[in-house]
Amino acid sequence: MKDLILADTKRILRKPTYRIIAGVALIISLITAIRTKTGVWNAVSFVSGQITWSALTAILLGISVFLAVYADEFSSNSMQCLIGRGISRFKLLAAKAIDCILVSLVCFFMYWAFNMVLGFILGAHLRAEEIRFFTINVLGEAFTTMGFSTLAAIVLYWTKNTAFSTLVNVLLYFVGTLGSFGLNKIPAVKFLHLEKGFLDEAMSMYGADIMLGTAGISPMIFKIIRVCVVSLILSYLLFRKKELDF
Repeated sequence: MKDLILADTKRILRKPTYRIIAGVALIISLITAIRTKTGVWNAVSFVSGQITWSALTAILLGISVFLAVYADEFSSNSMQCLIGRGISRFKLLAAKAIDCILVSLVCFFMYWAFNMVLGFILGAHLRAEEIRFFTINVLGEAFTTMGFSTLAAIVLYWTKNTAFSTLVNVLLYFVGTLGSFGLNKIPAVKFLHLEKGFLDEAMSMYGADIMLGTAGISPMIFKIIRVCVVSLILSYLLFRKKELDF
């Protein structure tokens, strides 16, 4: 299984779709940095500018991960061929979930490294506080991508429809934002902090706790592990009896 995961991850990272969408996200970061530099330019303005557009870049990177790991693989029948060669469905689904985690980490690390280098080249003079803040924000987005991708994979394995599952993957970002915003507008409900039930909002809150020094990174990790494990189980239950077309 280890060989399958490593080979699959390397192949996914070479996919044109993944590279093109990830490249667009990096271009957005570059344009944002250049526009910020024309105004008030310091470490705070640089990081603030990047985080302002981080929602868009996170969606683009998240789409690139989902397409590369799940949708493209399913539509090309590569997953079906592996099952036909005797690999169990649960092992394949588990390998895909691990692929998703690895590719998400690589993807967002490249995004983080690109911005760090960009800040250095443009003379933003990033201090430890700004680097820590940006790093926690990027890590939260990477975890959110893992969760949303594995959740959308449930729909893919259930419907075998790559277009619909990709749409679900995109909608999860907007539903989370709008849902948590709506709950916070209800006077009696906002004190219950139900927004923690939304993955992206929970990651933001955990990130704030880390910055304030009231918590470590473990709540973020445990949260995403729970989401991925539940998604994997549901995916397997819905997928195991599906007839596959070759």
